[in-house]
Amino acid sequence: MKKISKNVLLVSSVGLAGSAFAVTNTHPVFAANNAATNANSSQDVASAQTQVNEAQKEVDQTQSQLNAAEGQLSTANNNLDQKNADLQKAKEAVDNANSKVASASSDNSSAQSQLDKAQSDVDSANSDYQDAVKEDKDQQQKVADAESELKDKQGQLDEIHKKNSDINAQIDSTNSDINNYQSQISDLQKKKDELTPKLDAAQEALNAKQQKIDAATQDLQKAQKDLGEATSTNEQFPLPQSYIDYVTGKSIDWDTATKDLQEAAASYTSPFADGDASDNVYDDPSALSDSDRKRLNLYVKNLIDSINSQVGSTNKMTVTDGSLEYAKRYTQRFQSINELLQSDSDAIELASANMGLVDYAVIGYDIAADRQVISKSVSISNGNVQTSYEYGTTKMSEIAKAAFDLITQQLADPSSYKNIIDHNCYFSVAVTTRDDKFHVCLLTIYSSGLPSSFGTKEVLPDEIVAKEDAVKKAQTALDQAKNDASPEQSTYDQLQSQNQELDQQISDLQAKINDAQNSINDLRSQIEDDRFAQLDVNVANADLTQEQSAAQLTAAKVQSAQTWLNTAQSTLASAKQGVDSTKAELDKAESDLNNVKQKLQAAQQAYDSASKAQSDASKNVDSLKQQLATANTKLAHAKAELVLAQTKQNTDNKQNQGSSDNKQSQGNSDNKQKSDNSNTKKDTNNSKSSSSTTGKKTTKKATTKKKSTNKAIKKTNKKKTPKKAAKKLTKKTIKKSSKKAKSTKKATKKKVAKKVKKAKKVVVASSKFTSLKGSKKAFVGKWKKAKSVSGYQVRYSTASSMKKAKTKSTKATKLKVSGLKSKKKYYVQLRSYRKLSGKTYYSAWTKAKTVKNR
Repeated sequence: MKKISKNVLLVSSVGLAGSAFAVTNTHPVFAANNAATNANSSQDVASAQTQVNEAQKEVDQTQSQLNAAEGQLSTANNNLDQKNADLQKAKEAVDNANSKVASASSDNSSAQSQLDKAQSDVDSANSDYQDAVKEDKDQQQKVADAESELKDKQGQLDEIHKKNSDINAQIDSTNSDINNYQSQISDLQKKKDELTPKLDAAQEALNAKQQKIDAATQDLQKAQKDLGEATSTNEQFPLPQSYIDYVTGKSIDWDTATKDLQEAAASYTSPFADGDASDNVYDDPSALSDSDRKRLNLYVKNLIDSINSQVGSTNKMTVTDGSLEYAKRYTQRFQSINELLQSDSDAIELASANMGLVDYAVIGYDIAADRQVISKSVSISNGNVQTSYEYGTTKMSEIAKAAFDLITQQLADPSSYKNIIDHNCYFSVAVTTRDDKFHVCLLTIYSSGLPSSFGTKEVLPDEIVAKEDAVKKAQTALDQAKNDASPEQSTYDQLQSQNQELDQQISDLQAKINDAQNSINDLRSQIEDDRFAQLDVNVANADLTQEQSAAQLTAAKVQSAQTWLNTAQSTLASAKQGVDSTKAELDKAESDLNNVKQKLQAAQQAYDSASKAQSDASKNVDSLKQQLATANTKLAHAKAELVLAQTKQNTDNKQNQGSSDNKQSQGNSDNKQKSDNSNTKKDTNNSKSSSSTTGKKTTKKATTKKKSTNKAIKKTNKKKTPKKAAKKLTKKTIKKSSKKAKSTKKATKKKVAKKVKKAKKVVVASSKFTSLKGSKKAFVGKWKKAKSVSGYQVRYSTASSMKKAKTKSTKATKLKVSGLKSKKKYYVQLRSYRKLSGKTYYSAWTKAKTVKNR
């Protein structure tokens, strides 16, 4: 058998996946190395996948740089297109030479028809065998899934049993606690029954003395009531609501407040009625009696207390014995001063000095009222004008009216109303006279700087003092009665305390019993019915039995297919021996084909030269295109190597199973496998023709090499074919045999083309779950952000095979899936997707993770 030329193994990286596969399985040189190759298959797959990922990353980076410079390539592309046309002409010449080779091959068809039929039988038997193996593998997976489902269902049932067992243990423990509490209550109740007679006896002894205590208590309550009535404020001045709102900050309408205040003052009724028996009359208003001076001060105090109460002020202005003495001395000093303009301040200063007060501790506010004047005379002495008056009398009600006007005057002034409601101080009211006026002055005295001799005892009405004495006497009588009953009270209180303590302990224990019973009810409500879980276990067990029976059938089917395949391979070996003798006649036609290919190679070199001239047009563009061409070629090679490694791994595993029978037959299957590889390479080149501008260059070179390789293979086969065998076959038999061979190879070509197509897909970065947590009828998944992706898809199913799985899409790195069945175990997978040029590319699904919701 002729050794395969180096060109056969150096077809484009995509073609390599097909041709290398054929050579590895059929050529006796590679058959001898199958065992060593199989050992490295897994390592080759992992290495190829790493190369694909690195190549994809390099392509993405280079493509981004290339897009900015592509507009500068137009001129250089025109020249490249011309050289491409020349190249196509050379390819047409190769095609003509291939036609001649095909004509020569028709002479070999007679012998080949027998080989094709044998090969068809082998392919059919191998296909049936592979289908049987796949079916058996799928069935074994179903058995594994059924076993996993049964394990899950049994685990759920065991979990329910354990949970119910724990709850019942808690219920038993709680019932034990209840019995203990009830025993304690019984003991406490016995103690309470023993204590009751003693408590009743103490109660009777205490009741004997309680009558005196009750009588003394009633006397005290009556005295306190009388005192309360006496101390209640009678002089009420109801403020209008508008004024209260202004003072408390609820309104800013001062005009309305003062207007309503004046109306309220006009309608006010003074407790000092004109003509009343207590309405004393004075020739000199400044000479008030001590009782009327006290009445006037307490009247003003009640007015201020009433005002503070209505506006919510807690400040207090108090009349004391010291403040009344200060008012008396102020009046004396005022009446002794002749200079009218300085009388107020001088009187305060002199009175303060007389009582040892600092003058700034006292502030006075006054108002003047007209006195009754009977006559008035004016005289001049030594140039001075002197006025003399004859006065009438002044009533106490008039003085009280002036004091009321002084208070309302202060309230109506926005700059001084706070003098009434914002002060904590002592005060008194003084009455003075000057000419035809009498003055009522409100003197406020602040506690800072007061001497110790200043009297601070609050002045109260005489009636209140008497009531306070009555309260003190009643309180003393009550204390004495309680003191007389203290031994009986002490005994009763002690027994009552013990009784209450027992009641409290019984109540606490009863509360614990109630809580324990509620806890038992809650625990019983948590006990889960295991009937449905047991039913799920039974169903899963039945499913496993069914799948195991089906697995026995598929295993028998594999054994039958293996027997048929061995028979077909034996027949194929005999047919290949006949084909070898017809191969020589085909060699000459293949030699001519090699000559034409040399011309094609020259055209290819001219095309390559034009391509280099194109790169010289722009150094930046050519550099980027070369990088992209290298990256794309590297990516295509890496993907093809990955397909080859994966295919080789599967093939090696299968071939090792029957390597002893295949060693003899593989050497004779070269012609069939090479023909399939030639068709596969053409399909691969067709799929590559849609690549980018730079990609075209690499693809066209690969196509030229593949055609040369195909012709080399056919030429080799022709040299080994005897001419006598070729002449025995008719043209009709050759055509029929060729058609049947093509039909047999169709499945293999589709599989290789599919793998090539997959190798061209965009590699999408994958991600994986960082957390997967179940919640009530839902679960929440989180994952790491993948580079250069458009979004993510999450699919979930209650079956590990992902049967009837539902899919959710999102652009975030977190997704909550709700509306699920409660207390179910779900299998969840994740993949990324990327959108490019209107198409969507996906990464592989991650390994399924499980999550159980509530």
